[in-house]
Amino acid sequence: MPRLTTRDYLTIRHFLIDLWNENDGQAFGELPGYAQRDIHDYFAPTVPMSDRDALAHRKQMTKVFPSLPQKAGRDFEALRASLDGRPNQMVDRHRGKTTRAFKVGGKTRTIRVAAVSRPQIDTHYLAKALLQLVKEDDGTLMRKARRREARQDRRPR
Repeated sequence: MPRLTTRDYLTIRHFLIDLWNENDGQAFGELPGYAQRDIHDYFAPTVPMSDRDALAHRKQMTKVFPSLPQKAGRDFEALRASLDGRPNQMVDRHRGKTTRAFKVGGKTRTIRVAAVSRPQIDTHYLAKALLQLVKEDDGTLMRKARRREARQDRRPR
């Protein structure tokens, strides 16, 4: 794969920004977590910055992690392949690991779980998930938490 020019880097970065904003990063779920992190580390599609700042970021990341440009480029190609419907070994392997078949009501159902790695903790989604957890708790979660807390209090330090 040829070296990434400045123009190509910025084009890919803008494409990834649009893709992330289009559906809250759901397309990134086609990649394994390490590939998503490489893309976020190198292209920083969720970080608002000017093109000049993006190029400085690229230079700094390349200096600190010399293999990151190659890995992020490979991961980007896998993402493009999944978007275009082309076969890709990384994407196919990840889909195989995250897809399972279950029998429900006598019929086999295929279920796939995809995770989207966010570079920063999304406090809104975290709060939403915790509130939902508390709403659905029948008391067992709180009992377990109290028992665990009591065990930790008894431990010698």
